Amino acid sequence: MTIKYYTIGMAGHIDHGKTTLTKALSGIDTDTLKEEKARKITIEPGFAPFPLTKDLHTSIVDVPGHEKLIRQMIAGVAGIDLVLLVIAGDEGVMPQTREHFEILSFLGIEKGIIVVTKSDMIDDEMRLLVEEDILELTNSSVFEHFPIHFVDSVSSAGIDQLKSEVINLLKDTPVRSSQGAFRMPIDHIFTVKGQGTVIRGTVYEGEVQEGDELFVQPGNVKVKIRKLQVHKLEVHSARAGQRAAINLSGGSKADWKRGHVLVEPNVYSTTNTIDLVLSTGEGWKGKLKQRSSVKFYSGTSEVMGKLVLFDRNELDVNEDQIYCQVRLDQEVVTKRGDRFILRRPTPEETIGGGEVIDPNGSVYRFGTETIERLRSKHEGTPNERVLQLLNKVGSMTELELKSSSGMDDEVLQHTLDELISEGSVARIQNYLVADSKVKQIKSSIMNKLQNFHSEYSLRQGIPKAEIVQSFQNEVNPKIVNTLLEKWLTDSTVSITDYFVHLSHFKPHYPEKWAKRMANVLATLEEAQLEPDDLQNIYNAQQLPEPLYHEFKYYLIKSNEVVLLFDEVMLSRKAFDSAVEHLRINTDSTFSVQDAKAVLHTSRKFLIPILECMDSKGYTMRESNVRKWVQ
Repeated sequence: MTIKYYTIGMAGHIDHGKTTLTKALSGIDTDTLKEEKARKITIEPGFAPFPLTKDLHTSIVDVPGHEKLIRQMIAGVAGIDLVLLVIAGDEGVMPQTREHFEILSFLGIEKGIIVVTKSDMIDDEMRLLVEEDILELTNSSVFEHFPIHFVDSVSSAGIDQLKSEVINLLKDTPVRSSQGAFRMPIDHIFTVKGQGTVIRGTVYEGEVQEGDELFVQPGNVKVKIRKLQVHKLEVHSARAGQRAAINLSGGSKADWKRGHVLVEPNVYSTTNTIDLVLSTGEGWKGKLKQRSSVKFYSGTSEVMGKLVLFDRNELDVNEDQIYCQVRLDQEVVTKRGDRFILRRPTPEETIGGGEVIDPNGSVYRFGTETIERLRSKHEGTPNERVLQLLNKVGSMTELELKSSSGMDDEVLQHTLDELISEGSVARIQNYLVADSKVKQIKSSIMNKLQNFHSEYSLRQGIPKAEIVQSFQNEVNPKIVNTLLEKWLTDSTVSITDYFVHLSHFKPHYPEKWAKRMANVLATLEEAQLEPDDLQNIYNAQQLPEPLYHEFKYYLIKSNEVVLLFDEVMLSRKAFDSAVEHLRINTDSTFSVQDAKAVLHTSRKFLIPILECMDSKGYTMRESNVRKWVQ
């Protein structure tokens, strides 16, 4: 079973019941600061685990609603997959509702539910007025089709229906990619006595394991993961969509703040000159002159900078696509396609938001030539558009690609021929896959296997079905099966009894317990044909209980022992010696009494030994005697 991980954002005006709703849904009070308790408002984003089904796990982010805490609100909702826009039934749509609505729109949030809280406090007339307010707010926006739910968090009225709606919306929502390079914007840093620095954040993309070496950017500080937690539970790995706390070695809490990013080495760079496509919202009524100071928000970062316009000297109208640039006072980590928000520092208000076109912008001339250049960057060449789609979706048929790209047959065919010939795209089982995606899958499988072998050295490997299933949200399963077959032929991986493993790997005792486990086998060999239970011998060596069944399975699979009954087994040497001794000292047929006279062992062990010889084809039982077959 593959678990899907999502993040749900809770947004809305102050005192509209977001925190109470979060508690009603998850059972967790996300207001944990003393000041939050005293003032009864959320100051910092709060996070609560919210598992919906066995294979659908979510985290709820409860963000501040106060106008002075917009920075914290933006940091909280960055990276969410579904939003619950909360509106109190006794007040309706309020100023912060509108600003949160616009920010969510700019961040590209496409799925959500409008939740009217305190519904037990309103009558039918007020209910109609609230619905009219909502329709007016969401008209002609992606929110227009969001379902509306009336709930009361105190009495729990409507909560079960709301949960069902969340499940219904998320079940068809693609999960964040865990195959790309790891990236986690940091939103909280603290120190644990005796453990060192711990950072928290929501994993944007990729996957991370204990022991991985990463970098904190900006600053290029190398760190190593000591421990991982997801909602206070210790885990060995964390992946895209999960809320993680990571204990780091290297660096210092004093060097970092909210806005720094934990990233995979040699993938992400820092930048302070960023090309953008900006949209201003209906809430923006002001004017902004060329090179005016702005606050740039992306992920959890908030950085001052200057807005550079290339086709006007003043921003004074609402537009959907304004090609421009921001030049920041400090470097940030971002990449093409990331969403951002721009706000005016004084007076504080949201200007708009949009998408990063190029994180590594240059100095351009003022004029239409630059606008066309940026537009071309945004829309991309046919090759870029195909690669962008394939990297986003994972795998597509040619028909799906044609529909999504909007290209005509001739242009698409020429583009694909070019990309395939240069090795940027591959055809696998009637699917098109970007070479970068194939490399990501291969790298991920190699890392999974390496980590698995390190952690579970007694096991042969990972079940093939589990490997294939782990990518079901990335590419079609046929592709992973085909790639595994290809890597088998070039000896990258091997498959033994349906278990995938690195070609050079052979199961072995864990280094820490190797000597004691060898003692168990030595004890079995010394016992010859009358051994104690394997469990008793194992426990006598003070070996860890959780490893017992793996150790037992390893001994059987590696042919070191022969299972007689229950937990009783002979060493292979003792069994083979008994077979040979019997063969030499009996005729072509022999009875139980004959065997007992040769082996000198009790009936408790003798009968299982003889039955084991039958099952392995050495002998065949006929009435009261056995005859040798081989």
